Amino acid sequence: MTDAKKPRRPRGDGTLYKTRAGLWTGAVELPPDPDGTRRRRRVSSRDRNEALRKLKQLRADVDAGRIAVTGHTTIARWLDRWITDIHRKRDGTPVRPTTRRDYAATIATVKAHLGDKRLDRLTPQDLRDMHTKIGDTRAAEKAYVLLRRALDDAVKEQMIVRNVADVVHKPVHAAGKRTGLSVDLARHIITTAFRHGDRRGTRWAAAFLTGCRQAELLGLTWDRVDLEFGVARIDRQLQQLSQTHGCGAPVDGVFPCGRARPGWCPQRRWELPATFGAQVCYRSLVWTPTKTAAGERDVPILAPLLLRLRALRAADGTNPHNLVWHHDDGRPISPRDDYADWATLIREAQIIGEGQTLSMHVARHTTATLLRAAGVDEQTRMEIIGHATLEAQRIYAHADRARHAAAMLPLAKLMEIDSQ
Repeated sequence: MTDAKKPRRPRGDGTLYKTRAGLWTGAVELPPDPDGTRRRRRVSSRDRNEALRKLKQLRADVDAGRIAVTGHTTIARWLDRWITDIHRKRDGTPVRPTTRRDYAATIATVKAHLGDKRLDRLTPQDLRDMHTKIGDTRAAEKAYVLLRRALDDAVKEQMIVRNVADVVHKPVHAAGKRTGLSVDLARHIITTAFRHGDRRGTRWAAAFLTGCRQAELLGLTWDRVDLEFGVARIDRQLQQLSQTHGCGAPVDGVFPCGRARPGWCPQRRWELPATFGAQVCYRSLVWTPTKTAAGERDVPILAPLLLRLRALRAADGTNPHNLVWHHDDGRPISPRDDYADWATLIREAQIIGEGQTLSMHVARHTTATLLRAAGVDEQTRMEIIGHATLEAQRIYAHADRARHAAAMLPLAKLMEIDSQ
């Protein structure tokens, strides 16, 4: 009569055996690599009882997630998975296309310095070295923030045991202080713009007189402008977004269509979440929701600007997209074209010299500065301009149109323009 066979240990429970060299060795099987490669972790001792103790501890560490389950996953491979499968679906809230675009640029920066590094072998010094090489820039700060988030998720997914970024200080980038222009300078820019007609003049007058963002004004349509009562409804913006390849997954970095850029792919497609509320306007220009919830607002239009807008509306020509500001043939104005016009305008106005630049965001800062100088309270300023902070969100109330219109009266001096 033969003895019954001992039941086989479940996979992952571990095995203990003695080598020819007399060393007791325990092994536990770990989850395989993404490519299917089998992985095991071993412990050993000359003493059987000590080896058994180590094996039990190893099994406990694996079960508790204290042993990373990654094998040869690099930082580059993890960031690709993180941006497409993990962060993109966080909390069921779709990531804004522009945010995903910014993340892609930051991921490229991280990959350039740490892409080939194994995820489970990343050290705090590796991060410090990356910061040193990038330099004291906003790019270093963004790289740290993104990588720390990605490593946090790697810990939750049991890809690594700890987040090494937790012990590294975030790089500090001292951003330059932005200030607004004086009344005289702002009025001079608006006067110069009107010398080229109402379309150009009202575009840049609106930048200073409403405090709206560039994308909010470029996406403004006539159905959202009340020319009788002088109010503009700001609830969306026009942004330039990229499509994705529709030809299939890349093989060795090359897409089936053979084109590098998604815009050249014959089967290119939009990848916009249905819940995002985006609407394609023209080619790569897409209407999207305002930057924040507080950005959705009603902005008063001062009487001098309102008169010019009425004239612009009456003389409007080809305009298939019903935009307030557009090219002569009806095409929307892209952010790039708009910025080029701004650069030309401030050179014409002799605000800057050749080779110099001035951010168009200075117009928004000018609005805020003039409202503050006129004694308009902070809450009203935030409601008009559409700022959103944690504090502002807690106290945000429905806009009072009459209060906002009265608050903006001091800006009317900007429309005291020279019509010559």
